[in-house]
Amino acid sequence: MPPRKQQPKAQKPQQPTKGVIQIVDGKRKFTPRPPRPAAERLPRLYRALTDQVNDGFFDNAKKTCKQILVLDAESNSAFQTLLFLHLHTDDYVAALDLVENPPSPTELQFERAYCLYRLHRERDALKQLQEIKDHGRREEHLEAQVRYRLGEFETAQTLYDDLLSGAPPASSEYDDIRTNQAATSTQLAFITRDYTAHLSAPAVENPTAGLPAITPSAGELETYVPSVPIGWVTRGTAPKPAASTSSPEKAKRTKPRHKLPKGAVEGKPFTEDPDRWLPLRQRASFAPAAGKKKKELTGLGTQGSTSGGGGGGGGGGGGGHGKKKGKKK
Repeated sequence: MPPRKQQPKAQKPQQPTKGVIQIVDGKRKFTPRPPRPAAERLPRLYRALTDQVNDGFFDNAKKTCKQILVLDAESNSAFQTLLFLHLHTDDYVAALDLVENPPSPTELQFERAYCLYRLHRERDALKQLQEIKDHGRREEHLEAQVRYRLGEFETAQTLYDDLLSGAPPASSEYDDIRTNQAATSTQLAFITRDYTAHLSAPAVENPTAGLPAITPSAGELETYVPSVPIGWVTRGTAPKPAASTSSPEKAKRTKPRHKLPKGAVEGKPFTEDPDRWLPLRQRASFAPAAGKKKKELTGLGTQGSTSGGGGGGGGGGGGGHGKKKGKKK
């Protein structure tokens, strides 16, 4: 067979460079390409932003929004998308920084109040809400939440009542308002009625009406303490059993601590072998075993012998000693 020829390797296509290489005075000079205009880059960025938001790649979507705002600082859609992404990912610090430093001047008082509320700065959020001139339903919702956190349950109850009267019964907003209204009324009832019902002294309904406040004396304070179940008192004050000073008797040991030597019986005198430290072959009681050749000779000498012809049997055995069995050489 003729030898195979090595096929030439396929060359990789050259990637386009980001510029033009020219030879000037015998030297290669690289001239970068001018950047693409914003009118050509913005449509591609908007398409990429749409895909990233739909697929859930929020970190990449934030970077794309920032690139769009660099090319077009007045893009309201990119700004609103970036703010939504910060709020959706619970990054309220970045959202507040974006609201306080917008790329273009816009009215963001409600957004700033919401970020302050989520950062647990309720006082600043309430102050920001009070600066808004036209209050809508979203401002009332947020103010009711802020009042609830601040413990102003009466004001929050009033706001929720107004919101509930204007919400359609079949909407999800109606159910949310009912849930928040129930929580507010429960807190308000506990402060005004349930908590004071456990105290013997009458509560002052309106401290600003000029009624004297009742301050119990030191002896009356004991009567205001709620009763404790009997089982709790007796269980805690029950006398503890005294610890016994005498230690329990140790059980007798039935098994010996160490293994007994061979032939020894517990409770009986036993004399150990004085040669127990010597090797086995050096002991006086050692009896060497008979050799192998002696056994063979003994077996051959007695085979076929009788009481009268012992010598003949031995000679016959000796005569047959010349032949050896084994492999042929």
